[in-house]
Amino acid sequence: MKKWMIRIGTSFAISAISGLVVNMIVELVMRIVVGVEDFPMVSQEFTGLFPSKTIAVEVNILLYGLIGASFSAATFIYEKDNIGFLVQNVLYMIMTACVWIPIVCMLWQLQKNMPAFISTLGGFVLTYAVMSFVGYQMTRKEVEDINRLLLMQD
Repeated sequence: MKKWMIRIGTSFAISAISGLVVNMIVELVMRIVVGVEDFPMVSQEFTGLFPSKTIAVEVNILLYGLIGASFSAATFIYEKDNIGFLVQNVLYMIMTACVWIPIVCMLWQLQKNMPAFISTLGGFVLTYAVMSFVGYQMTRKEVEDINRLLLMQD
């Protein structure tokens, strides 16, 4: 349990910091390179939920952490050997989607800004693709190791 809590906490921190850095880079590029002085890093709808834009940005960073923590926490499903990889993958996607979909749609309300919505969905699809690829490679290696052991017993 302690190992999982450390893993989840680490993922929270990495995701929050990564979100902060990416937002800072995007804002700098938009201001300095593109010349857009008041580029919104969070949606107006989300900002409207808070007494100031600064608090909205800070909460937004915490939400990045929450999303990252949920992606880490849900990896326990890959430890369940009694279900197949495809079922594990589908369950992983469902569990993590239960966290990020409400954030994206109910809090950030990105569906009202199609380019932001599509790029965010693209990021999640890419994340799932990476997780599926890594999970598949790990499963394949485990099967190869088991087959090698079985051949050695013959």
